[in-house]
Amino acid sequence: MAGGSVALEAWLPRVAKPVLAAVVFVVGALFAPLFLPILPVDAFIAYQHALGFRPSTGERLKLGELPQYYADQYGWPDIAKALGEAYQTLPPEDRARAAVFAWNYGDAAAADVFGAPWSLPPAISGHENYYLWGPRGADGSVVLVYGGQREWLVPMCRTVEPVGHVDNPYGMPEESGQTVWLCRDVRAPFEKLWPKLRHFG
Repeated sequence: MAGGSVALEAWLPRVAKPVLAAVVFVVGALFAPLFLPILPVDAFIAYQHALGFRPSTGERLKLGELPQYYADQYGWPDIAKALGEAYQTLPPEDRARAAVFAWNYGDAAAADVFGAPWSLPPAISGHENYYLWGPRGADGSVVLVYGGQREWLVPMCRTVEPVGHVDNPYGMPEESGQTVWLCRDVRAPFEKLWPKLRHFG
């Protein structure tokens, strides 16, 4: 591209160069809101509809109104807030040993990035690189789990109860409408359970 640009500049008449620069500027300004977080969400959605742009992904996932590169991180403060509020309702002795678990590395990252106001412990997950970091010393006695179904957790924990909920209409559809679960007394030591929680993709 660099070599072609040099050749194009040499080939174009001097009078055409300002016209080309103006075209590049106008096209860049027209499409910039699609790839840079310039507009508020509702304005962005209206703008992409006006341009006829529809979100797509190479991962064959269902998408909502936002492209995946926005939807994957949309609602992260709400996720951290739901986990944080549930964490702060725990007795001090439970908070001291509680773990925050998420099925998805993005949801775990939401707790890590935005969890400081609630003093959340580092999140754990069996997804992608989070698996490599392990359970981070969690003993499984008190675990706040973000997302998933109750039937997934009942075989693993002595008790499972809902303690929060997050509706995220602009997030990825499969990550919206999630429950925060309080799980107590994981039936197997976390170190033994950990390999079964590993997943990628």
